[in-house]
This record gives sequence, C-alpha cells and structure tokens, in this order.
Amino acid sequence: MKKAFVIVVVVSCFACAVRAQPFNHDGHKSNGIVVSVGASGDYYIGPGNINLGQLDNNRLNWQLNAMLGLTLARDKNDRRTMVAGFGSFGVNNASTIGHVFDDQGYTTLATSQNSANNRYQLEGGLLVAEVFRISTGVGQQLFNKQILVSGNGVNFKATSLKYNSTTVGFNFNVSVVAIVLNCTFEYGRDYSKTVIVPSAGLMLRL
Repeated sequence: MKKAFVIVVVVSCFACAVRAQPFNHDGHKSNGIVVSVGASGDYYIGPGNINLGQLDNNRLNWQLNAMLGLTLARDKNDRRTMVAGFGSFGVNNASTIGHVFDDQGYTTLATSQNSANNRYQLEGGLLVAEVFRISTGVGQQLFNKQILVSGNGVNFKATSLKYNSTTVGFNFNVSVVAIVLNCTFEYGRDYSKTVIVPSAGLMLRL
C-alpha cells in the first residue's frame, strides 16, 4: 500500500508538470514545479537510548537528496504548499551496518562488512509553506552478499533489508538555498524495531 502511494504521488507530479502553470501577482505565468537537490549528513541512532553527549563518529554517514514538488497553493507571503516526491541515496559505513544487524536481531556469518553500503529511499508527501515536511514511503539497505540468521530462519544469500520510512522535517529558506533538518523513522518489513535517523544538510532549488 505504501509503495503504491509513493508511485501515485511521483507519477502525478510528472503528469501535471506540463499543465501546472499558476499565475503570479503580476498576471504572468510562473512555474508550478519545484525541483531541489542537495546533500546532508545523517546519524544512525537506532532503537536504543539516545546519548547526545557522547556522539559516535562511526554512526555518521551521508546522503544525496532530491525533491520534485507540484505547487498546490501559495500563502500571502508567496510561500508554496506542495505535494512532492522525495528521494535519497545514502552510504552507510561498516559500523552502521553492524548496528543495523544487531538492532534488528540478525546475526551475520560474514567476517567483515563493506566500508560503503548503499541505501535508497523514496517517499511521497507534503511540503507545507515551504517549511514543514511530512512524507512516507519505502527504503532499502544494501550490503555485500552474506548469510544472515534471524528468528525467521537463515538467508544464505542476503544482499539487502527492506523497510518502510516516514520523515518529518523543517526547511529554512535562504534565497535559493534551504537549510534542511529531517528526522526519518525506519520500520516494518525486514525491520523488527523502529530506527531513528536524523539528518541535516542543504538543498538548492533548480
């Protein structure tokens, strides 16, 4: 259901791109489509206790982000409320992968992990007044092929874990650049516990 929702949102944005041409205050057509790209650093907290006084550098990772938004309305300050598709491509280090396995109850028979493990997320939702984001979708954590043991049995050729994701966040616009603070909750599917991953970065509107 969540995957179907995300696909509908993204396809709708593209389908309306040609027709969406709202008028500005001067009566001229203005673009109803917003495309933003950027990058951010993220911190894997996991489901355990949060001790912000002792940050672990091995839990720090990075991601590239993109947004495609279709303007629904503008407020009196010309700030847009948009339905949008959000995508991210991240890289998690070996230590973070170890935490993921431990937190979700997986035991690996691999002697070591790759130092760079790709992570993908695709979400659909709203960006309200170009400030508040709420979105939900799906994600996938990739890693080298290995044997994983869990309460559900043994997977002899495991290469990924899939999960649902929900993100809430805030954008602080400075001209064409926005400072972005997000908090993503990863849960369900191959995850037995909810994971918390906050991030901070910059987005550039194209």
